[in-house]
Amino acid sequence: YEQLDDLVEICHAARDAGFASVTMPQHWVSHPTTWPQPFQVLARLAPETGDMRLMTGIVLLPLHNPIQIAEDVATLDQLSKGRVVLGVGIGYRETELEAGGATRKDRVPRLTESIELMKKLWTGEEIDFVGQYWTVHNAQMGFLPLQEPHPPIWIACQSEGAVRRSARIAEACYLAPQVGFDDVAARAAWLAPVWLPVYLHARPRSLT
Repeated sequence: YEQLDDLVEICHAARDAGFASVTMPQHWVSHPTTWPQPFQVLARLAPETGDMRLMTGIVLLPLHNPIQIAEDVATLDQLSKGRVVLGVGIGYRETELEAGGATRKDRVPRLTESIELMKKLWTGEEIDFVGQYWTVHNAQMGFLPLQEPHPPIWIACQSEGAVRRSARIAEACYLAPQVGFDDVAARAAWLAPVWLPVYLHARPRSLT
């Protein structure tokens, strides 16, 4: 609990200094490192952060049921009065993939299908959805995000395929720390054919 108390104090300092966002990542069963889970922590930080954006940076979406994530996002967006950014990625640790019933081969299709289903649920309409991984019938969310049509989605990217995917189905490309500043121009060029801007997660103005 002391670590979380310290985090609240850090967020107060960041808020007062004019930082734009607070970011909470996700990993599972990662001892000895400590990774408190993002939705619960961001909900705790929501009243402490002023108008800072609350970002999951990132949720390992292929490991989750997208209906649960859609509900979690809607709840946090309402709690924070519309400040949520949903950062998602495909994951890479074998322990996590196994625990979530995913493989390296199906990470991308699970992610894209999950985003498609969540967007349909966030319309507030009753939907039927039959996918490769998820099927729902007569499904309708009763508690929607405050932001319309939904909170912005950022996809964590390193490769050309991931950058282009983010331009097609998300609002922004979240460049991983492994991507250096010298590589940014190439990533931006990959986005040009789909005519969407790249919003780089400016680490000096964010709190991780």
